[in-house]
Amino acid sequence: MTAAELGALARWALMEEAETTPKPGLVDRETNGAHRDMDFSTFRRSAEALEPWFSAMAELGMTLDGTAEDLFLALRPVGQEAEQAMYAATGGVNTHKGLIFTLGIYCGAAGRCLRDLGRVTEGALRETEQEMVVSVLTGELRRLRTAPAATHGVRNLQQYGAPGVRGEAIRGYPAVWDLALPVLRQDGDWNRVKLQALLTLMASCEDSNVLARRDPAVLGRVQQDAAAFLRSGGAHGPDALDRLRALDRAYTRENISPGGCADLLATAIFMKGLLEIR
Repeated sequence: MTAAELGALARWALMEEAETTPKPGLVDRETNGAHRDMDFSTFRRSAEALEPWFSAMAELGMTLDGTAEDLFLALRPVGQEAEQAMYAATGGVNTHKGLIFTLGIYCGAAGRCLRDLGRVTEGALRETEQEMVVSVLTGELRRLRTAPAATHGVRNLQQYGAPGVRGEAIRGYPAVWDLALPVLRQDGDWNRVKLQALLTLMASCEDSNVLARRDPAVLGRVQQDAAAFLRSGGAHGPDALDRLRALDRAYTRENISPGGCADLLATAIFMKGLLEIR
């Protein structure tokens, strides 16, 4: 597998998440959800603009000498350039900042696995990701607890103690590996399988986007809504899509967008594709 192929796989995962329909409060093929500044075409432009940057991050993993932590530090300025490419493509809209961070890590980790092993395995990918990020991000979170609250993530950390995507990375993305990916590997209509994975994430995860837009009480309600949906048959039930559209209308009215779970879904889709390639 080449760096260019890894970049194309990342773009595919971004679009597969966007195409999953209907998603409560999120941009999909039918609605903009709770987002007034973006739509499906915005996501397409962003994904296309980011593909070469994901390839560049994979290439770094394949070529950079040094430790896994050195690789992570080298990826970060590339990720900042990728953010600027995203903003240029979307007219200043943040469509994929969280995924630049997460898939950037995993593109770099996959490149390192290919260099060292000649292949990507789940075990090697998870171990490499941990070696890359744990020390750096643990120290970063410690400093951010008393830093100026310049972003939604830092405000969530200081106000609610929520570590956000940095915390997910430090923990090794258990929601991706233990919740979403097993669902994505099940048989069935692919769109409904993706919806089932999304609602599984929404039922369990501390979604940073919901926290930033609303508060912990609303996050708790989102988790309860998702759990109730899964208990009553989930995405494969005969009325599932109608129920999700109703939830989408309610979340749109209330400015609720589980964007953190959408990012985890895209990451799990990337993993499924990556690990199925032989």
